[in-house]
This record gives sequence, C-alpha cells and structure tokens, in this order.
Amino acid sequence: MLYVSVHIPKTAGTSFAKSLEQAFAPNEVQLDYHHERDHALVAAQGVEAVKTHQEWLSPPLLQSAWRYRKDLAELPKSIRLVHGHFPARKYHRALTWRKPFYITWVREPFARAISNYFYWQSFDANTMPDPLVRTILLERWDLETYLFHPALRNYQSLFLKGLPWKRIDFLGVTETFAKDLTTLSQMIKRPLKPFVENAGPIANAADKHAHLRDRFLAYHDIDAQLYQYALDRQKLQTTQAPAST
Repeated sequence: MLYVSVHIPKTAGTSFAKSLEQAFAPNEVQLDYHHERDHALVAAQGVEAVKTHQEWLSPPLLQSAWRYRKDLAELPKSIRLVHGHFPARKYHRALTWRKPFYITWVREPFARAISNYFYWQSFDANTMPDPLVRTILLERWDLETYLFHPALRNYQSLFLKGLPWKRIDFLGVTETFAKDLTTLSQMIKRPLKPFVENAGPIANAADKHAHLRDRFLAYHDIDAQLYQYALDRQKLQTTQAPAST
C-alpha cells in the first residue's frame, strides 16, 4: 500500500506534513513539491501562463504516465507515503503498481481562496518561477479578479480530478483539523500529533470580504459541493479504511 496525501494549497497541508514526518520514518516519506517545475514544463509546451495550473491538474492518465515517468521510476520501494502539491492521479495504481490509500484535506472554499490570494501576494514577481502566480503579480490582479477568474474556477477540486470522491480513503476538513487528525490516526494506526505551520498572513481575511462569499460559492460550485460532501462524510467516517482501486 502507498499512502497518497494530496496537499491542496492552504488547507493545513504544511501542518499535516509535520504530523506525518513525526509518524513515519525518514525513509518511508517522500515530499513531492515539484509543482513549480511542473508548471514551468507545462508553460514550455506553449500553454498560456494563466492556464498552466488547469493543464497541470487535468492530464489524461497516459499523459500523467509520460509526464511523471522519471518521478515514479525513482520512487524508492521503502516509501510508504507521498505528500505534496500534485494531481491525485499522479500516483494512480496503474502507474505505481501499488494500492493507493488517498488522503486529502479540504477547507471552506471561500476562506481557502482568500488565504491563497494573500499568500501569493507575499511573493516577488521577479523571482517567482510559477507562470500563473507571476502573471497575477505582474498584472496586479485585485482580489475580485482573482476570485472570479476562469483559470482558477473550482481550483480546490481540480487537485482531485479523475479521482471519484468516494475513492478518497480519508477526507479531512481543515476547520476541524485536530479532531479529524485523530480519526486518521486511528485509521492508519500511526500516532499523529497536531501542529500549526504556515498560517495565512492576514487573520480573518475571509470575514473582511464576506460580501463576496455567496457569489464566489455560486461560481465555484464544484468546490462548494466537495466541501459539503466532506462535511457529510465526517459524520460517517470510521476507523476502518475503505478499499481503493
């Protein structure tokens, strides 16, 4: 079995990584944060800068096999868990020949998007390798442009594209991180301690822009559905892991 932990940005994934590193031996964990490399490769194929994230997160399975052939070939057999920013289907069973146990966390979509916007604003465009983020910074997108840009529509759920939600073995909710972490600890039979890392740069930022929330949730309808699905599943989550294929 291979634990596949998909870190959707600004969903407490950095804190979660700290928990995982305490629960697994160093030779069992692989952090996969090659997203900036992958974005640049997509852009080099002629994809428009603002569309690089969509293309990166939406490859057909055969394209994933080709794009990630080197990463997958170099994955040590000792690795029990991979965690990072990558599309879920990168570690599809057909590509790794190992049964995946999918783990991910989701966050209330509006709060996640607001946090992500201000996080990206903290970077310098001149040194930012990500084509999309660099464009956002150079063109000085305001918050509303960012929130309703087609290239970022349903961004949270794009990480799981091609993976039916019912196939996600553990689906945690950021707002109840400590409680859900305990549930996951019981499921995988590993001690997981909560940590707080990489908190957003502006506290309560979503509340300050609450007038945009309803319009945002209507536009990002699949993200809203995913979050509601996660809340509903919380009530049914048990200590027995469902089977993945």
